[in-house]
Amino acid sequence: MTKTESGITTTTVTTTVAPPPLPVYEQPAVPGAGYLWTPGYWAWGDAAYYWVPGVWVLPPRVGLLWTPGWWGWSGGSYRWHLGYWGPTIGFYGGINYGFGYFGPGYVGGYWHGGEFHYNRSVNNIRDKRITNVYVQNITRNTTINRVSYNGGSGGTTVQPTTTEKAALQQPHVAPTTEQMRQHAMAVGEHGQRYRPSGDGPAVYGSSRVSERFNDPGAVRAPAPDDAQTPLLPMTGQEAAAAHAAPGRVEERAAPEERRGGPAERESAQGVPAGREQIRREQAQRRQPQGTQRARPARQAQHPRPAHREREHEER
Repeated sequence: MTKTESGITTTTVTTTVAPPPLPVYEQPAVPGAGYLWTPGYWAWGDAAYYWVPGVWVLPPRVGLLWTPGWWGWSGGSYRWHLGYWGPTIGFYGGINYGFGYFGPGYVGGYWHGGEFHYNRSVNNIRDKRITNVYVQNITRNTTINRVSYNGGSGGTTVQPTTTEKAALQQPHVAPTTEQMRQHAMAVGEHGQRYRPSGDGPAVYGSSRVSERFNDPGAVRAPAPDDAQTPLLPMTGQEAAAAHAAPGRVEERAAPEERRGGPAERESAQGVPAGREQIRREQAQRRQPQGTQRARPARQAQHPRPAHREREHEER
């Protein structure tokens, strides 16, 4: 059964079984400019949870952002709050899906001038043709929290902020056809079912929506425990500070970085992109480059949403 209350569409799940913990996995590489990451999530069907892989998709139109769906506890059952596209990010339960979705808001990128700019610290960017990038570093600790629902026993206790409540009143766009295909495929794939043993799912995420998850860029193995440590959601004050200032200096990838190997970044959930290779590339760049002089950072020519460096705690 579905219903809408206060602008939120929910699907009632007649079970008292809590959604499983979020799996730990690497983000697939973005397939091209303009694609936005939509996190994977647990869905319910045939008396079991199954994992719908995260996937990069094109938004319905330029300027829209994705607010992920989330599980909440209400009236003695778990309810699924459907995700949606909108001009700003709304409330998604304080769930830390990683890769820029740390609980409140989104720090994986922003729209400007009809182009999407990617935070390369939390996105897997390998396509050298994608140059609209900047760096917002993230500091981690060793706390791990992979809870996937809000309320109830053991769920997050985050409540919507005034800004997130206002986002509910904005025009929303339903998930795209590609997103619905991704969900439909997960329903029919037995390998996507939750196993208490921790084995699986078969596919964690994909670069594109493809028949039966045959995307060559699909992630089919969990990230090592010592390489990925999910982050705790930001507090309301931290989220406000991250988005309040009127401008910022954009840090584009230097030409030598774009010519080199994989970007020196860790995914939002802490997956290293070839640590040894990164160390070698860093060492090479520290060596003298003849008469080449370092280029000063360019000041952004237009107002940007603030992406001030802040510290995130891992959950």
